[in-house]
Amino acid sequence: MKGMLYYPWWFFQCKVLGRRKPLQSVIFITDRCNLHCRHCNVVKEGPDARSKSFAEVRDELQYCYDAGSRFVDFEGGEPHLWRDKGADADIDALIACAREMGFHSTTVTTNAWMPITARSDLIWVSLDGLEAAHDDQRGSGSFARAMQHIDQSAHPNLNVNMVVTNRNHHDLEGVARLVKEHPHLRRMSFSFYVPYDSRDLLVPPDVRNAVIDRAIELKKDGYPLMNSLAGLDLLRDPQRFIHKRQCWISNFIMVDGTRLPACPGEAADVCEDCGFGMGAEMMLLFSLHPEMVKAGLSVRASS
Repeated sequence: MKGMLYYPWWFFQCKVLGRRKPLQSVIFITDRCNLHCRHCNVVKEGPDARSKSFAEVRDELQYCYDAGSRFVDFEGGEPHLWRDKGADADIDALIACAREMGFHSTTVTTNAWMPITARSDLIWVSLDGLEAAHDDQRGSGSFARAMQHIDQSAHPNLNVNMVVTNRNHHDLEGVARLVKEHPHLRRMSFSFYVPYDSRDLLVPPDVRNAVIDRAIELKKDGYPLMNSLAGLDLLRDPQRFIHKRQCWISNFIMVDGTRLPACPGEAADVCEDCGFGMGAEMMLLFSLHPEMVKAGLSVRASS
């Protein structure tokens, strides 16, 4: 890991001096996508869809770096679709720009409908269940395409993220087993659906607790779940952590250029239904919970 001395300094400024400096930035570079997922509140079509220019993203990277961030996640839409023809730039040009600027680690989140070519330090592939459940949530044929491109990928830090809804919750164990057994995959994490637009996919509390119970068992049995045991326990009831959350540790820049100092869920006033796994983990990070620190280091170990 680069710049290890930076993190104690960042922690001192935030914990002791009370400053709110992001450590991670999430930049949405396009709202164009090749899928139409049930749970997505980002993707647009037709004249409403847009992709940022290279210059726009470069300026946003500089803003985030100057604010204190040292990790950047490029998201969409589908980041592999991003191009700035005028600048002759693709997603790898943004990754190179971030590295040259001084970011310690770059991440791309992809649906893997296209080949996984991004040269980021870390890649999250969105898998929302095994074939039937994933295709129900993301579109017919999307699971087979994703698995084909996972099989073909030589990326050394390839991981899976799952959004758990009331339509796919039964597949958590199956996805965990797939990740454990697949030679190209390292870890998985999961979050519960957050109702930005509709409550139709929200997981009921009793089912949510059952999913968490099983996730804890799987983690103890050696399945590669990145969510910490303490973080999983906090996710049982968002009321246990939303008032103590440190969601400003990640700042977000939306496709329209809106700069949010914390999770978009705060701006959308959906924190009471928070299922975002990293919300709990960031609270644990700020208390230097050893399990969370270990999990964070392990997923970025090849950076």
